[in-house]
Amino acid sequence: ILAAAVLPRFQMGAVRQQTAKTLARQIAADLRYTRQLALTNAAENPDGYELVMNGSGSYTGYAIRNRQNGQTLQTSSIAAEIQCTGGRTFSYSPLGSLTGDTALHVAAGNRQYAITIFPTTGSVLCREIE
Repeated sequence: ILAAAVLPRFQMGAVRQQTAKTLARQIAADLRYTRQLALTNAAENPDGYELVMNGSGSYTGYAIRNRQNGQTLQTSSIAAEIQCTGGRTFSYSPLGSLTGDTALHVAAGNRQYAITIFPTTGSVLCREIE
């Protein structure tokens, strides 16, 4: 009976940790997508695109926006059990370089991930913090 009570708690911790890993990878992919939008649409949009985090403290979601007209192209939510902190606005120029913030942290349980964006190239690195 004791094992039946402990097992669900253990499994939920593992699920949260996997969710944090998935979220970190998804944010990194969406940052790369935002950069690609800025590069691809450079001729029509000299202002570029941005990924903006929503909420305060631990973020609750984010949106990808066209900086020229303010149109939101995509939104994503962040589960309450995942802590996501760091920079708020990641803006890409038509040349693919980044202005604004350069880092985010995603965590759940004992797993933490760092997302780093290199300003000159706009390249994104997502790695687990040990």
